[in-house]
Amino acid sequence: MKKFIQNISCIAILIMLAITITNTSIYSQTTGSITGTVVDAKDKLPLVGAVIQIVGSSRGSVSDDNGEYLIINVDVGTYELEASYIGYSSQKQSGVRVSVDTKTKVNFELSVAGNEIKTDVIVIQAERKGIDVEQSGRLVGQEQIENSGIRGIQNLAAVTAGVVTDERGANINIRGGRKSTNSIIVDGVSTTNPVDGTSTAFVPNSLLQELAVLTGGFGAEYGNALDGVINVTTKSGSDRYSGSLEGITDAVSGNWIDTKSQQYNLYNFSLGGPLIPTKELSNVINFYGGIERQFLGVTNPSWIADKIFADGIIKNYNTQLWSYSGRLNFDFSQIKKSGIPLQLKLGYLRTDKDARNFIQSWALTNSGRHPLNVVKDEQYYARVIHTVSNKFFYELQANYYKNSNVTQDPFFQDQWFKYGDTLYNPGIPGQGTRLEADPNYANVFFTDGRIFNSYDNKELEYTGGKLDASYSLLSKKYGDHDLKFGGEYRYHTLRKVNFAPMSVAANSIVGLDTATGTPIYQVNPQDLWFGRNVLLNSYGYDIRDQFNNQIVSNEDIEAKHPIIGAIYLRDKVDFSDLTVNAGIRMDYLDVNTDILKDPKVLLNSNGDLLSEDAYKKSTGEIYFSPRLGFSFPVTDKTIFVAQYGKFIQMPPLDYLYINKLAFKYFFANSVQNVAENSALTPEKLTSYEFGFKQAVGDYLNMGITAYYKETKDQIGVTRIAGSATVPSGYALYANTDFSISRGLDFYLSMRRVNRLAVDISYTLLFASGIGSDPNTKFQLANNPDAELPKFAFPQDYDQRHTGNVNLDYRFGSSDVPKGFWGGVLSNLGLNALFSFNSGRPYTTRELPVTAFADDGLVKSTKNQVYTGWNLRFDAKLDKTVKVAKTNLNFYIYVLNLFNSELINKVYGSTGRPDDNGYLNTPTGAASSQLYKDNFNIRVADITNWGTPRQVRFGIKLSF
Repeated sequence: MKKFIQNISCIAILIMLAITITNTSIYSQTTGSITGTVVDAKDKLPLVGAVIQIVGSSRGSVSDDNGEYLIINVDVGTYELEASYIGYSSQKQSGVRVSVDTKTKVNFELSVAGNEIKTDVIVIQAERKGIDVEQSGRLVGQEQIENSGIRGIQNLAAVTAGVVTDERGANINIRGGRKSTNSIIVDGVSTTNPVDGTSTAFVPNSLLQELAVLTGGFGAEYGNALDGVINVTTKSGSDRYSGSLEGITDAVSGNWIDTKSQQYNLYNFSLGGPLIPTKELSNVINFYGGIERQFLGVTNPSWIADKIFADGIIKNYNTQLWSYSGRLNFDFSQIKKSGIPLQLKLGYLRTDKDARNFIQSWALTNSGRHPLNVVKDEQYYARVIHTVSNKFFYELQANYYKNSNVTQDPFFQDQWFKYGDTLYNPGIPGQGTRLEADPNYANVFFTDGRIFNSYDNKELEYTGGKLDASYSLLSKKYGDHDLKFGGEYRYHTLRKVNFAPMSVAANSIVGLDTATGTPIYQVNPQDLWFGRNVLLNSYGYDIRDQFNNQIVSNEDIEAKHPIIGAIYLRDKVDFSDLTVNAGIRMDYLDVNTDILKDPKVLLNSNGDLLSEDAYKKSTGEIYFSPRLGFSFPVTDKTIFVAQYGKFIQMPPLDYLYINKLAFKYFFANSVQNVAENSALTPEKLTSYEFGFKQAVGDYLNMGITAYYKETKDQIGVTRIAGSATVPSGYALYANTDFSISRGLDFYLSMRRVNRLAVDISYTLLFASGIGSDPNTKFQLANNPDAELPKFAFPQDYDQRHTGNVNLDYRFGSSDVPKGFWGGVLSNLGLNALFSFNSGRPYTTRELPVTAFADDGLVKSTKNQVYTGWNLRFDAKLDKTVKVAKTNLNFYIYVLNLFNSELINKVYGSTGRPDDNGYLNTPTGAASSQLYKDNFNIRVADITNWGTPRQVRFGIKLSF
């Protein structure tokens, strides 16, 4: 009766909380479960009523008539489990690892203690399950993260089978998908920015508990992701204090190791433990959080820098980053006697980044004016978890996300009137102009002081939450069911300003602000041009106030508020010889704005352009995504797995909205650009895969998966031809692209044996389509004489062969000889990562027409020739010593140990990264030596190469 009253009270509290949450949003659960059997060690009969307990916690279960037990809603981590039964010796299993959204199986065999009741406890080391059939992908645990030198969520994910990355490490593509079709989830909350489909959130390695990299077969609870999910769990507190302090630098690099310092400096601090360190509350309230600070003198070093710059360092291409993260957990079930089965979890994640973007044509002369990119990304969440019984629990979560991304001149920033004003730029020839090429550099590089003529400000925020429920049932007759269901609703606010400020100063001065002494300009939206002739495109900001009310009235300045929602149902059923994972998801999208009735009808019967009757109010659309998977054992060591699923991803919000007035000026000024389109629908994927997972002995497991994927309604650029109802042809974002990818993923993993652990992954990929990204056809769509592609060609990321071999050899503290060498080898480890790939495709061309371009006539069909193989070797050597009750770890980490030339991309006319062939043309050959010398530097684009050798030294204090 008491438990019933507690449950009713919890439900009442949570219902009231749910009513106060105006928006809810579901992403994924953040816990796993433990299941298994308890039997008699001699006759193998089930023990009914055995007690299974997580040591140090009130969480546990009791075995049923079949000896089976289930512990649900267990946080990700490593635990010790104890089973006890009257008349039997108790047994503990340590090292039980629980992963997100998975069941960890732990079986017990208890021995009779004799006629007397014994309390003897037998302790054994749990063995991690060799084959994980939940989804395709890889689990990266805390030990692997700490032993590896790799830093950052996406870099850690990049060594998974099915994942490819370019040599710059800037983007990852999962099984042939675009870079924007993956979802990154941190502690159950999506950190993927809906504006462009990428993630700028940063979590320090010191706070990572586990990464689940899902490359296929993920269930219906995962939405808004086509190709992959990276589910990140950060560390949570306990009843004991723990933490770390770490510093990394490459400042000691130099000629003595034949490498240059890239001014890499990183510091972090983490701390966790009981908030109130008393016997009664240590397990009830705990926390874990941390801070990381990065000073990167060179944001992304390039192998060619040492060859083209005097000191080998790229100037004014730097990043400063702050990352903050914290979790606060309240577990009321730990309160003795009066504990209720309720948990409250609060979390915070914030990233602040200031980075200077690189422009090759400014590198020698004007690097001080490299544009400044300022990004602020933050999220908050509050999650309540109610465990109703040992079979059923549910979660309610409220969360808030905000991202702002501004790119601007580093000095003038948002002071738009200064960009082209001679008062603030005395070196420019006139109002609204800027400095051109520098004759001292043969007009190859631009003059010092040239302004970055662009201001781009995007801001997105949304409120949301999470409603998730899970019910588990153990049944010999009907199978073991793991049922999940929930729903999603998210309300966004999107703001944007995008234009070229220099043109403001080209207009006449019509007055003077007597308060500040600054001029007031006559401004017309026709004159506000952006890089590729984009007109002023803004919403969510009152631009008229910024321009002192001199701008022509703009009726479309309100912020945009797209609405996204979903509901899902998923059931995983385990029979004795078959597992079925079935689910369905229903997604909802309402762009919540006016949309064009017909992009081919812009003029009404009166000849009015884009009048109100050209638009209609949007309505919500619903999309269904069924998913089905099954697996069964072929032998006691081999499992066959097959998956089918449909997945959708909402269009990035940046492609949905355009200011109506700006759209009109496309036609008034024959703008060469592409218009956003509020009628875009989600991209849709159909995926098939099957494979085998094999355990070899007690330590090694391997798997191979073949897959085939078709993606349709991808966002691309199309051309709307001029007609009686379209004043002139224009380019428009539309759901015109498609792609097909197929491939083979292989992995082999060996648990540590005789000090050695091994992880091997290999990816065979065939990725084809008619657009590697939404803007692939931009130039073609703006050329009325060009033909848009209709047949698939290899995508830019069609990296045919990719592999990683990771070896970790590590001494413990007790497996070393005595004496001096024992002291040296104790807790010494070497981690080596060998990576290889077969290069990426490019299109062969004739010699270029324009000096610095790759615009020669096409010789081959698109992307039919591939660059050469890239081989890279990274290594980390570390040594841990005990100091009092702490561990002090010293390490050296070397990237690209052999300083291999890693080619990222090449020019189609030569197949080389450092020569576009222009100097072989009659015009180029006749140029001066000064021109040729500077030309060779400018054409050697730093993004054509990967990293040079880098040597970093680190020290980490853990307690």
